[in-house]
Amino acid sequence: MRTTTNTARGKPLAVALLFFVLACASGAVWGEGSLQVEQSLSPAQINVVGMGTKPDTATLGVSLLGQGAVGQYPLDCVVVIDASASAQLAEAKAFAFDLIGRLGSSDRVGIVSFGTTADLVVPLTEDKLQARVAVGDLAGDSKSALGAGLQLARQELQRYGREGAVLAIVLIADGQNNVGAAPTIEGMVSGETGIRISTVGIAPIINRTLLIGLAEQSGGVFVPAPTSEGVDVVVGHLQISAAATDITVTKHVPAGLHFVGSTPAATLTRTERDGSTTITWQIAEVERGGNVRIEARFDASAKSNLVTDDLSKVTYRDFRGVVREAAISPLVLSVIMPNRAPTAAFAFDPVSPTASDLVTFRDQSRDVDDDDQIAGWRWNFGDGTGSEAAKPEHRYVAAGAYSVSLLVVDGHGAESSSVTRTITVGNGIPVASFVLREPGTLRVLSVSLIGMDVVLDAGGSYDVDGTIARYAWDLDADGDVDEESTRPTLTTSFPVAGEQSVTLAVTDDYGNVAVATATFAVASSVTVERTLDTCLPGDQTIAGGVVTVAIVVTANATLDGMAVSETIPSGWTFRSLETDGATVRTTATSAEWMFAERFVGGSTDSRREIRYTLTAPSSGPTEEREFATLRGFVTSSSPRMTETTTGEDKITLLKHLSIPLAISRWNTKTSAIDLCVGEKVAFDQIQYAISLWVSGGKVPMTNNETIDLITMEDLIAYWLTGSSVHDPLP
Repeated sequence: MRTTTNTARGKPLAVALLFFVLACASGAVWGEGSLQVEQSLSPAQINVVGMGTKPDTATLGVSLLGQGAVGQYPLDCVVVIDASASAQLAEAKAFAFDLIGRLGSSDRVGIVSFGTTADLVVPLTEDKLQARVAVGDLAGDSKSALGAGLQLARQELQRYGREGAVLAIVLIADGQNNVGAAPTIEGMVSGETGIRISTVGIAPIINRTLLIGLAEQSGGVFVPAPTSEGVDVVVGHLQISAAATDITVTKHVPAGLHFVGSTPAATLTRTERDGSTTITWQIAEVERGGNVRIEARFDASAKSNLVTDDLSKVTYRDFRGVVREAAISPLVLSVIMPNRAPTAAFAFDPVSPTASDLVTFRDQSRDVDDDDQIAGWRWNFGDGTGSEAAKPEHRYVAAGAYSVSLLVVDGHGAESSSVTRTITVGNGIPVASFVLREPGTLRVLSVSLIGMDVVLDAGGSYDVDGTIARYAWDLDADGDVDEESTRPTLTTSFPVAGEQSVTLAVTDDYGNVAVATATFAVASSVTVERTLDTCLPGDQTIAGGVVTVAIVVTANATLDGMAVSETIPSGWTFRSLETDGATVRTTATSAEWMFAERFVGGSTDSRREIRYTLTAPSSGPTEEREFATLRGFVTSSSPRMTETTTGEDKITLLKHLSIPLAISRWNTKTSAIDLCVGEKVAFDQIQYAISLWVSGGKVPMTNNETIDLITMEDLIAYWLTGSSVHDPLP
């Protein structure tokens, strides 16, 4: 069946907006046909839900009004009578007489008969007598032009049927059609134009399929025989008082507008993907002159201006059975956030402070209004002081219980109630601190010497609300107290070089303890360092090579009875070069130097340098290279100490030299290898190399290697560029 869609007719926007200012906003009339739709919104402004401020719910009312006075719609009915040879005309006339007699005074009737042709016997008229006379005068015919008879009846109703009347065709026939247009087309057209066809079968044999189909296509009824009961069925079917039937109200509300419930209850509620809500109500019918009202309740959780309807509509069948649709124009619901006083709250850290702690107060106040923030703070710390900062810090000077209060103000000037919490301040923890000082001058030291007296000074320790009662020292950070007193200073010394950790624990007059740890550098009373000179890189030498050893001794404190000892590698030959005032004694495996004088650290006489040589065995190593390691130490009797000699301690003994190295160390005057002759190739050494290249002679100390052309080129390049043979050629 065709659906007729009517565009909604609404009042101008200016008028609609005017209604929003009122306590109750009403919509306009929409839709055409037999149903009038009205919408209202009350109130048009609500508060955000959950804030405790009313109103926070709006009622959206939809009224479905059946047009016209209460009662049945008037009827415009065309009776179509089959006068063909196969029909029982007498029965048809009797049924028509009875039907016309049952019509009301406001109803109109027309008569169409068909046989071989179809004729409009009586146009639509209120004169029922005329219609009955015409029926009585009908005469039989031969063939059946059923389709043409229906067409005449439809055209009469479409041209002259009243706008507010039910349009109907009552077909009294056997359903046979053998002349003219197919009647099924008329059934379809009548149904789409709102004309009901009720069919009544006459004759021993009827075309039930056709008659039933015509009724179903147009919303009519089928009566199988022309009986009195059949008249009741047809008349009852055409007595219509419902202005609209099969009504579906579909409302679509945006995200943010929450559907609370409705009267009557919604048939279906669906939340869409975008957060909007579609709500559907199914209403069976609305009587002519009747009013069916739907009241839907909504709230909102955020401040906004929300359009109540988008794509909302009402679909229904009007009193003629035509499906119609009416859009619902939107209304605007204003959701506001009323300003309310904030709620004050706070916390503090630490929760159990002492008089030595800095207490931090954290504001935890809330403003229930979404768009508002805390704008002002009034703190009272309970000790006569206060603050207007959001996150103040405060230190209490004495132990005790203090009542702290906070009052906050929002951006609109609304003040909270004052909230109070008690903070219990305990006795303050003392502060432990100490430095290292030199005795006598009390100069602060960063480095101490082994055995030297120093002063540990804890005079910087303090207690904010009392006094320090005891000082306990752990001089080696092993967890045990080594010294304890009521005095802040302690004289001590450190016996071992390196980093020395000292821990101080101070106890105040309340028994509270604070701990501080410091690490000091403890230097040796003397330093001794060895250097090696082999005239080759990496402290390398060859069989018979001479290595010069230098030992530098520096006193950092006053030393008496100081001696230096060195081991001599097996097979190497020792020779003293410089003793710097010491007496030397040697054995096959060691050398010892004894100083019979006092060393005063920091003086001009605090440094000594010992020099000696070691000559490598002439037999040479059995491997390509061997290593000789030197060990040594310095000792003192006062203070008694031993320090290991640092610095270079490993000599590499080479079995062979490379050709460039051997040529650069060749002494042309002595015709022998001299490691200290230099590291650059001289002219006389080039001449010597050329002679070996020409003669094919073997280069000394190179495992009997000879000079080829490429090597000769390299040697000349070293000579010409003045480069060291230890470096790559440029």
